[in-house]
Amino acid sequence: IGLLIAYLVMVKNKEFWLTMLYICVSVVNLGYTLLSSAKTVNFAIFGNDVAYLGSVFLSMCMFLTIVRLCGFDIKKTHVTVCLSLGAVMYLIVATSGFLPWYYKSVELEIIDGSAKLIKEYGPLHNAYLVYLLGYFAAMIGTIIHSVNKKKCADTKFAGFIAGIVCSNIVVW
Repeated sequence: IGLLIAYLVMVKNKEFWLTMLYICVSVVNLGYTLLSSAKTVNFAIFGNDVAYLGSVFLSMCMFLTIVRLCGFDIKKTHVTVCLSLGAVMYLIVATSGFLPWYYKSVELEIIDGSAKLIKEYGPLHNAYLVYLLGYFAAMIGTIIHSVNKKKCADTKFAGFIAGIVCSNIVVW
């Protein structure tokens, strides 16, 4: 939240998708905070759903930020496709507690005062991994395409962006 506020206050020419990325990170962290303070399974699932809401759209915002940084225009159809994919992915995740698609079962465990979900993965759990890997592949592909088309101002800059993407792959 501090980075979001600093970005909003200090940067005059804001990149829309980077702003949205900061908002998504804040939503993810809010979800993790809610999850860690949960006292019931339903509230823990709610916190997990909030975290996934930010996470699902975080990768989209990161991709669209990279598209802009690499010198490409973002068309409404691109945004519509990305939002639609994100909505479908989030709806799959949000079935937790209702349908056994994403998680077959969920239990709450309190460890040193913090809640932790004990999950048994369902048949659609790997869909999120495919979703993430697809976005990371699209990010790397965009950077390579930008260098090949000489859209990126500097290959060092392209390498820096690729390094950020690769470090995010490791983090995720």
